[in-house]
This record gives sequence, structure tokens and C-alpha cells, in this order.
Amino acid sequence: KFMKRFYSHLIEIDSLTFELDSINLADHEKHELAHLVDSNIHNVVMDAILSKLSEGDKRKFAEIVLSDDHKKIWDFLKDKSEDVESDIKKAVHEFKKKLHEDVKEAKQKNA
Repeated sequence: KFMKRFYSHLIEIDSLTFELDSINLADHEKHELAHLVDSNIHNVVMDAILSKLSEGDKRKFAEIVLSDDHKKIWDFLKDKSEDVESDIKKAVHEFKKKLHEDVKEAKQKNA
């Protein structure tokens, strides 16, 4: 369901997949929801990265990301920020925490 991205190795999504599967929805709705979650995670990660880069570096980063060369992306990011992996993990953790709360709330409403 979730796309393989240059930061996928940093992110644990099993708990999200389990949560989404536990919601009483049609398969196409679950697929759509998974796509939305994946898209949101991507936005959270990109925001965490871009907030640390200068304007020039943002442009260069965008070019490198388009190449989809994961090694090149990480070489660039690690050169620009020592704690980029930790920033990504933190940002995604906060997003997942909020998402888990939202799912829990939705389940209670539908119970």
C-alpha cells in the first residue's frame, strides 16, 4: 500500500497499516486512506527537511529528489544537516501519534 521512498527505512508503518486495516471500511476506501496517509507522511518528511535548508539548497535538493537516487539524496542531506534523520523520525512520530488518536476517535464514534 505504501510507496517505497528514500526515507522509508526510517519510518515504521506497520502500526499504521494495522490501524487502517482495523477500520471497518471497504477495500477501495482503505486503499484511498492508505494513499492519503502515505501522501501526508511524504509532506511531513519534506517539510522537516526543507525547513532546515537554505533557498539554494532547497532547489538543489528538489533536483536530486527527482533523480530518485537514494544514495545521492542521503549524501546531500547528511552534508547539509547532521540530525536530518532524527528530524524526520521526530516529525513522522508526531504525525503518526496524531493519526492514531484520530483513528481511535473515529472508531469510538462508529461503535
